[in-house]
Amino acid sequence: MAIAGGAQADSLLDSSMYGAIAGTQNVTVNGVTFSSAPGDFIVKNLNGFSGLGVTGGRTGDEIDIGETVTMSFAAQVVSDFSVAFLYNGPEFGDWREIAQVTAYNGAAILGIYTLTVGNDGAIPGATWSGAGSVSNLSLPTDAGGASWRVLGNPFGDAAITGLQFTALASGLCQSTCDNQSDYALSSVNAIPEPETYALMIAGLGALSLVTRRRKAVRPDQPESASSSFG
Repeated sequence: MAIAGGAQADSLLDSSMYGAIAGTQNVTVNGVTFSSAPGDFIVKNLNGFSGLGVTGGRTGDEIDIGETVTMSFAAQVVSDFSVAFLYNGPEFGDWREIAQVTAYNGAAILGIYTLTVGNDGAIPGATWSGAGSVSNLSLPTDAGGASWRVLGNPFGDAAITGLQFTALASGLCQSTCDNQSDYALSSVNAIPEPETYALMIAGLGALSLVTRRRKAVRPDQPESASSSFG
């Protein structure tokens, strides 16, 4: 009956997969192919948050400018994704970091999007250039994970077959930094595939049938006690 309990997103990437991905440059896990360039995958943990980065580059453990993380999978509508360590400054010398995400359908590019962290002092904010909205999961402070979730079908309702993540120069670098952006990819989820919905509907139908049968076999209610005696 668990199927009838409600829709659950299909996980294309979550923390349980990190161990199988880290230390590789090209690997398939749960039907999703992960590729990194130019270095290998590495897991970064900071302030209680984690995600996948790429070895080498400026930081050595995040997705830096000039580095990419690519995911390829069967055509699906992506429901949400999350990143960590995307700061707005002056945390760790990082200022208004920008993540760039490219969505593919086969070899065709469906869209190129950006997630930009604002530089608005004590009020954390981020702007996503695609559909959906952004939610802050952990404040962008020295003691926080600067984690953000982009939800609400961020690439629209079209099914896609791949995503590529990289970082862009922010244009708001202060004297304490070298105009960098860097972050880690934490999770990606997709809307359940049609066959999953079919199973859910079947589960709901079975639950309804069981309920009707239980009602049908209930004993008759006792007769009213209002009978008259002669």
